[in-house]
Amino acid sequence: MKKLSTKTIATLTVVTAAAAAMPGLSKTALNSSQSQFDKLLQRHDRKGELRAEILNMSAHEFKKQLRHYTFDEIISKAGMTKRTFRLALLGKLRNELRQRGWTTARIDTYIRARAARTQPVAVAA
Repeated sequence: MKKLSTKTIATLTVVTAAAAAMPGLSKTALNSSQSQFDKLLQRHDRKGELRAEILNMSAHEFKKQLRHYTFDEIISKAGMTKRTFRLALLGKLRNELRQRGWTTARIDTYIRARAARTQPVAVAA
């Protein structure tokens, strides 16, 4: 994995956990095909190294495929669903945090604290 800051990895872990738990939660608009999660991941993984590693391909091959196919098509060609991809990404990010000295308990606490802030509040009608 390319060298991302620990803060970026922690943030991606939080949003990946939320996106994996509730896939439709992060849609930006009703007619939008790309979620906020996908945009955030694309921004922090500009070279595609993180996504390519999960899909078992080189970053160069991943970028080449992105020119011809949508990200969803690439995921399905790799034999994954969007949810399985997000769960694999979550595992990879958690492992990276553990390698940087975070404990599992610290990661879980961080995710719970941050996810509570990012979840939309339901308004009773």
